[in-house]
Order: sequence, then C-alpha cells, then structure tokens
Amino acid sequence: MIKHSAGLEVRAQSGCVWITQYGDARDIMLQPGQSVALDLPTATLMSASNGAEVLLVRRATPRAARPFWRRLASLFDPRWSGSARRGLCGRLPAVRLIHG
Repeated sequence: MIKHSAGLEVRAQSGCVWITQYGDARDIMLQPGQSVALDLPTATLMSASNGAEVLLVRRATPRAARPFWRRLASLFDPRWSGSARRGLCGRLPAVRLIHG
C-alpha cells in the first residue's frame, strides 16, 4: 500500500502489475513497458505477478490546478454520493470526509 500517491508514476519493468486507487472506479493492469500517473491523493494498492519489477517515479514538476468548472463538476461525481461516501468513511487515511 502506498499512501498519498498523487503525483506518482508507476512503470512496469517486467511482469504484470495490478493497481487499485481508492476513490477511482478503475482497476489498472500494466504490462511490461506501460506506465500510469496517479492523480488522487488517496492510498493505492498494488499487486504483481511473480518476478514483476515496478519503478516508482515522483513527478518533478507540480501539475497545474484544475479549472474551476472541472472542480465544480466533480461535486456531482457519483463516486462521492452519499452511500459511497458513507462506505468509504474511515477507510481513506488521506482524505477527510465530513458527514453533512
């Protein structure tokens, strides 16, 4: 488990790597030579096949802030609806969830 994984790039050097990031509905499978940039500041779980090698690289330059309209649209993201938020409460160490 990797905490606070925002800004981290995961590269599969060999073998197959399975990545799950809290708050993201996707599961990511990387084959050798593939990479993915993690953008959420939540915990990330990784598992790999036997003999898999993974390279973790922290981005050197900070990303530009998301536009206001995109931040506003994220308020209506179904992943953070009431039942999803209640289900994740207490399981996300990097995110503070406030019950309203």
